[in-house]
Amino acid sequence: MDLDLDHPVLVFACDIDGCLAAVGHAAYDLPSLHALAELNRASADDPTVPALTLLTGRPHPYVDAMMQVLDIRLPVSFENGAGLATREPYEAWLVPEAQTNLAALEQCEQLLAERDDVFVQFGKVASLSVFPTDDGPDVDTLAAQLRALLQEHELQLVVDPSASDCVNVLLPGVDKALGLAALCETLDLPEVAVAGLGDSVGDVEWLRRCGVSFAPADASSEARAAVTHASQRRDVAAVVEAYEALVAANRVLAWRRDAGEG
Repeated sequence: MDLDLDHPVLVFACDIDGCLAAVGHAAYDLPSLHALAELNRASADDPTVPALTLLTGRPHPYVDAMMQVLDIRLPVSFENGAGLATREPYEAWLVPEAQTNLAALEQCEQLLAERDDVFVQFGKVASLSVFPTDDGPDVDTLAAQLRALLQEHELQLVVDPSASDCVNVLLPGVDKALGLAALCETLDLPEVAVAGLGDSVGDVEWLRRCGVSFAPADASSEARAAVTHASQRRDVAAVVEAYEALVAANRVLAWRRDAGEG
């Protein structure tokens, strides 16, 4: 993959499911994750290597572990833009927009607990991921049922069926685009200096706001249509490819700058 950048990319933001990890809760490709960690470590001393961060729907404990695996030192965004977290200092917090309507989210979870054909993923604090049981409804049917449930109980929440095996219930106005904005504000960085990689419908808006964007070969058609570069490689192989291409393009820009100054 060849990139021709107009400006350097300083940060590479990546989704987890379908990107760093294959779909279906498959085993990690550990050699590829090691390669990403080594690139990220190099960013500490080499300005042409973008620093890695995460922008994901996963809850903080999961994301915290991935930060350690990849030696991520920047803040990360978790639960579809609801929260930010850092390793040093070790802390996590909800963005202001996610601190409203939590009562509605709790009521929705209580209503879902009455059903025996779905379950809610454990560990999330400002969103819900609702999974059907083996004999439960398919994802499209579940999404329609959740919309009806929210309407019946007048709960101001958003149904997001962008995942392949579950349906997310989100707080209104809280999504990954908000997560990107919060990350950039925390880092004092313009969005154009960020490259993004995602695979689902829920990634489309934040990817469009990045200076450069990527989608794996197995991403949704909406994500692949939204990005500046659609990879022919799958999940983490596409991430490694994009990361290496960003470094190469940054180095070309640096060489042009130095040559021009000379």
